[in-house]
Amino acid sequence: MDTMSTESKNTVGELLKQARLRQRLSVAECAKRTHVATRFIEALEEEKWKLLPSESHRLGFLKLYARFLGVSTEEAVSLYNKAMNVQSQPPAPSTPPTGQPNAAAPAPKSGEQKPRIRTAPRPGWSPSSIPQLIGFSIVLLILAWVLYHTVSPRFFEQNALPWTKRRLGSEPRLTTTTRTQTLVHKIRLIAQEDCWMRLAANDILLYEGILRKGTIKEWSGPGPFQFKIGNVNAIVLQWNEQPVDVQAGARGNTNSFRIPPS
Repeated sequence: MDTMSTESKNTVGELLKQARLRQRLSVAECAKRTHVATRFIEALEEEKWKLLPSESHRLGFLKLYARFLGVSTEEAVSLYNKAMNVQSQPPAPSTPPTGQPNAAAPAPKSGEQKPRIRTAPRPGWSPSSIPQLIGFSIVLLILAWVLYHTVSPRFFEQNALPWTKRRLGSEPRLTTTTRTQTLVHKIRLIAQEDCWMRLAANDILLYEGILRKGTIKEWSGPGPFQFKIGNVNAIVLQWNEQPVDVQAGARGNTNSFRIPPS
C-alpha cells in the first residue's frame, strides 16, 4: 500500500488516530483487518508503550498499523523514537536559586572553627599481625602432616601388588547404554506477504513478530512445533520437504496448529 502524504503531528499516537478518523474507521474494524489485538491498537494511539510485550512488538505493530492507515512509516518511527528519548531522559537535579545559600549546608559563623572529621584507620599490615600469621601457618602445616600420614598407609596397602600381577577379572567393566534415535523434523517457511506469526517448540518461544514479504525461515528439532499465524494466505509451509495446508481448520485468516499433529 502506498503511503499517503500526512501533515506533521506532535506525537505518533495523534498521527495514527487522526489518520484513522479521516478514513472513518473504528478501532475494532482496524483490529479485524490488521489481525492486531484491539488493546494493542489502543496502546499505539494512546502511547501506552508498557502495554505492548516488547520493543520488537512496538516497532512491528507500529509499522504495520501505519502502512494500513496510509501513514509514512519513517515519520511514525521518528516520532516514536523522539517520544522514547524524552521518556528515557533523567530529571534535572533541583538547584537552589542564584544568590541564595543552600539550606542543607548552612554557612559557618564568623570566628567559629569547623569540626574535624576523624577518619577510621585503614586496614593494613602491622608488626602485631606477624606473630598471628606465623601461628596460623604452623597450624596449617600440622594439619597437613596429620592428614598425609593418616591417608597414605591405607593407599599403599590397597595398591601393594604391581599392576602385572592384577587379575583382569578384577578390573571394572564399562557398560554402554543405547540411545533411541530421535526423529528430527525440518520446517521451512516462506512469507509471500507481510504477516504476524508465533512459533514455539515444547513451550519454548522460537519466534514471534512480523514476517516481511519474501522472508524465508528454517527450523529443525524433535518438535512438536506450535504455530499461530495471523494471515494464512501469506504463508507457504513445508514439513520435511512436504507442503502443509496451513488453511485447514483456520478461523477466518487466523489458524493455530502443531507439527507433527497430535
